[in-house]
Amino acid sequence: MMADSTSSLDVYINCASCYQNYLKTQITWVNFVQDQFVSDVDLTITALSTGSGGSQYQLVFSGKKELAGLKDTMQFVTNAINTVNEIREMLSHKVKLGLVRYAACGSAADILKIESTNDRDSVDIGIGSNPEEDKWNAWVFRLGVSGNADAQRANQKGYFRGSISGSQVKETHKLLFGIEAIHDEQRFVNSGTFILRSQRAYLSYVHSINNHWSAGGFMNSEISDFSNYDLYQNVSAGLEYNVFPYQKAQTKLMTFAYQVGYSYYDFQEETIFNKTVERILANSLNISTSFTKDWGRVNAGVEVASFLNDFQKKHLSLYSEFEIRIFKGLSANGFITSSIQRDQINIRLKSSSEAQVLLQQQELLSDYRLYARVGLNYRFGSIYNNVVNPRFN
Repeated sequence: MMADSTSSLDVYINCASCYQNYLKTQITWVNFVQDQFVSDVDLTITALSTGSGGSQYQLVFSGKKELAGLKDTMQFVTNAINTVNEIREMLSHKVKLGLVRYAACGSAADILKIESTNDRDSVDIGIGSNPEEDKWNAWVFRLGVSGNADAQRANQKGYFRGSISGSQVKETHKLLFGIEAIHDEQRFVNSGTFILRSQRAYLSYVHSINNHWSAGGFMNSEISDFSNYDLYQNVSAGLEYNVFPYQKAQTKLMTFAYQVGYSYYDFQEETIFNKTVERILANSLNISTSFTKDWGRVNAGVEVASFLNDFQKKHLSLYSEFEIRIFKGLSANGFITSSIQRDQINIRLKSSSEAQVLLQQQELLSDYRLYARVGLNYRFGSIYNNVVNPRFN
């Protein structure tokens, strides 16, 4: 089904984790909104674990404005061996069925069609579009503050973070900016006080050239006690090619991204290269892929980067995340990330104290990093999956 953007439903989704990006790409005949107070329909999606390891999803639709008084509840059950793709396809199907009634009862009824001849997705550029009457022109802003404190006789800890960010995401481009400040302080009776402070600002613009190509410009600035930065600034430009059309990104993605840029470093302390200031030209190539199918999902990528004025300073990073159904009941999952790094030009010449090492107060020299987690899961027993019992959860 399809609706004209001026008459389609405004839908607000309330959920913790319900594949919202996938729903937005599959249900293009409604407008998904970020503010509950402007929606025509509120959709609350919850899930509870079933006795055999699956989930019982509940969808509650509540009409508002001219649809006030309409309310529906739908449920469906997944089993323990369903893959992510199977689950989100079931969820998308139920959401579509549930929204039809509200579209039919509202102002969108007259322009609903079984077969769409007016797809809001751009064939050449991106996925979806916003209504033309959006007074914010797709801009979204976020303000955030958070902190915590932990105290006992031997030591006291305090953490504070403040941030502001904004984004304008359209099918033709996306523009992102943000500022963040962090203060992390730890006091120990016998070891003294340790303070880590950092401030960061970023700005990026990505332009959608067509259904396979994108170009972007990026700016970053950072002050960091941990990384030995009195000031770090970077300006770079990049080009990305996606083997598959971007509309298929929820199912399959393979991108090649090349970036080149200029970095300026003003270090707090002299580095192991006897520098207090450094200016660097660098480039990087990132290859990443993601597939979500009925058999499971795989995300993987590799990045190679080097300084253009010193090719000996370089790094190679690889990562892979997977969850694969081998056969009924048996699945494999894991996460692996590793890097070989020869470009840590910010490491302090002065040795860190034992306390600074144990408390991770400073970045330390290391020519590699590795983290891996792998596992197998096998489920067997009752094939029934209908009972939900949340007592003492």
